Amino acid sequence: MNIGIYAGTIPPPVFIKNLVNGMASKGNTIHLYGRAIENRDKLFHPSIIERKFPVTKIGVLLHSINVFSRLVIKEPQLCFTIVKMIRKKTKGWVQFFQRSCRVLPPFLDKLDIFHIQWAKTLVHYPEFIENIKCPVILSFRGAHINYSPLADKDLALGYIKYFPKVSAFHAVSNAIAKEAQKYFADAHKITVIRPAVKSELINNRHKKCTKIKRLKIISVGRCHWKKGYTFALDAMSILRQKGIYFHYTIIASGKDHENILFQIHDLGLNDYISFINGLSHEDVIKKLSDYDLFLLPSLEEGISNSVLESMAQGVPVISTDCGGMSEVINDNKNGFLIPGRDPILMAKKINYYLNMSSDKKDNIINNATLTIKNEYNYESQINQFEKFYNNII
Repeated sequence: MNIGIYAGTIPPPVFIKNLVNGMASKGNTIHLYGRAIENRDKLFHPSIIERKFPVTKIGVLLHSINVFSRLVIKEPQLCFTIVKMIRKKTKGWVQFFQRSCRVLPPFLDKLDIFHIQWAKTLVHYPEFIENIKCPVILSFRGAHINYSPLADKDLALGYIKYFPKVSAFHAVSNAIAKEAQKYFADAHKITVIRPAVKSELINNRHKKCTKIKRLKIISVGRCHWKKGYTFALDAMSILRQKGIYFHYTIIASGKDHENILFQIHDLGLNDYISFINGLSHEDVIKKLSDYDLFLLPSLEEGISNSVLESMAQGVPVISTDCGGMSEVINDNKNGFLIPGRDPILMAKKINYYLNMSSDKKDNIINNATLTIKNEYNYESQINQFEKFYNNII
């Protein structure tokens, strides 16, 4: 099977990276489309063909000429139809060539399935849904469904226009699948396949809790208001006022981190908090098991990969009840759920966990590991995707 994955960036996020490697290992050829970014995480399987979009002006120009000349020879009528659409969407030749780089390559590959990973892509590049000849699949995850269409009416109207034309949908949680139906995504076309964790990340040892001298808390995500770091920092201020001995580490990628650093300084928490502006996935995994507690303070979420990886490694999780997180965490059974936007309750829950007996902590940790083994394992996820793709073809 020739599968096109429009990821947006190469290397892609963890969920997509696992998907392309898993499907390639099943004997499929994967054509991965995206803008090249600096990242130490690499793709490994030889059956993955990387179609990287250039970023320099000369690179964009040469790449556009190359793909255009190949497509006009291969399918001239289709080429001129797509180019006409591109011209309507762009102003000037620079924009034209940039868009051509992103739109034309999938039409050169003989694909059995074209899987768009981000909902906004469907609206931003209607050339795909209007012209590609194979079935188009769209994934629902996180921000693109939960709040972007609420803030952007044109995007919402685009969803309503194009969702009915999609062959099938993949959703990372039941909650996000339900949200997508507000924009006329057919419920019968939606298949829920949740994120997963590779078996080698699962801590198979029976982890025993010892008395915590200094509580080490960690959050992992990106620099964005929806990740809720403002509320987490307020909770840390409360813990400090109560005399609780802790250190909180935030690993968040992205440029929008000045507000985080300002709040740390403003609350006088410099000695209590470390901020790391992004790490590779491999380095994050190495760090997770060193912490006593994982905190997810998000306001919106699909299902957090970092939460699943923490649970797999025996790090207990406190998460806000957002998106699909209640589908993963059973409060006081395999982790803890709290309402969002409530730093007082967040601080209380952290203190509650700190004062729990070792046996209760052990029970939470071991239940979390079993949850990952039984419901969020990588091999099962890839089998689900293989069945999903085959059913569409």
